Amino acid sequence: MLSVCASSLSKTFDVSILTLYQRNQIYYFPLSPSVHRFDLDLEKASSMRLLKTKLSDFLMQHQFDIVVSLGGIDMYYLHSIKDGSKKIVWFHFAIDIAKTTWIGPNPTLKKKIKAQLQTWQRIYIARKFNRIILISKADLVQWRKYTRKGILIYNPVTIQNQFVSKRNSKSVISVGRLDFQKGYDYLIKAWALVAQKHPDWHLDIYGEGDLRGLLQEQIDTLKLTETITLCGRIPNIEEKYPQYSFFVMSSRAEGLGLVLLEAASCGLPLISYDCPSGPSEIIQDGKNGFLVERVGDISGLANAINQLIEHHDLRNQMGDNALQIAEETFSLKTIVQQWIDLFNQFNDAKN
Repeated sequence: MLSVCASSLSKTFDVSILTLYQRNQIYYFPLSPSVHRFDLDLEKASSMRLLKTKLSDFLMQHQFDIVVSLGGIDMYYLHSIKDGSKKIVWFHFAIDIAKTTWIGPNPTLKKKIKAQLQTWQRIYIARKFNRIILISKADLVQWRKYTRKGILIYNPVTIQNQFVSKRNSKSVISVGRLDFQKGYDYLIKAWALVAQKHPDWHLDIYGEGDLRGLLQEQIDTLKLTETITLCGRIPNIEEKYPQYSFFVMSSRAEGLGLVLLEAASCGLPLISYDCPSGPSEIIQDGKNGFLVERVGDISGLANAINQLIEHHDLRNQMGDNALQIAEETFSLKTIVQQWIDLFNQFNDAKN
């Protein structure tokens, strides 16, 4: 998302990206050559004092008009640096992500208290910024309980859909990190029910993460090795979407659900839990896909999958609707213009 938006905005503004630990590593996602690249050359074990010093020195030297944090460790220091720039924090996750994901699969009272403290700390720090960019309406509502600085700017569709799915393959796709948040343990259990009715259908999961071993073990235990494949991480996922009939997401929580937009832009019907936050702003239940109301509802998720497997005409109708909604609401041109308008507001105020 950073690479796409920075590249697009560099057509209008002088844009730079500052990383902390990148050093000489090649960027994983393509970036416009007009975007300037800098790195603080830090070790990941560097002290917070060194991070703040280097960050402050860099900003004082370059004198940017606007500085945007992506909500990482830098946000805890950026707001206090007196370099004259306007400060924006851009959150790509829900306000209560600590509650829904960082606690993990075995919540304890200590973990719950720590998660709540992290949430309060994030809110306290974010309120010191000039603007807080949020990527879902649901999250904006939550933030407005604490501040009026929040602004909704959706993430745009980031891939070019050269091909649209014909939705006639006996295969389903899911894309995301293999971690607790993404809920693949739910999806695998649901697919076990699907496979009983439709053993000739296949699920491919693209992504990498710490839970690969456990998820593969779950697949093996449920005897699903012939119908589920963990495909790993690939850079050209846009080439894969059109090969499938529909998309499934089983997340416990999301910031918005960018993969839903990617899949929709390739004409795929969508299935997701109605998790906080984002999927309900992309999926119109019954129109471009299905929202399963309760996160963790295994039979509900399996039933939604079975409906799309069994009704080709429904897949086509929902896929066409998904493509239209993605283009109308989440196009890159629309979203980039919202960023341009925001930046111009700061420039107008300065002048």
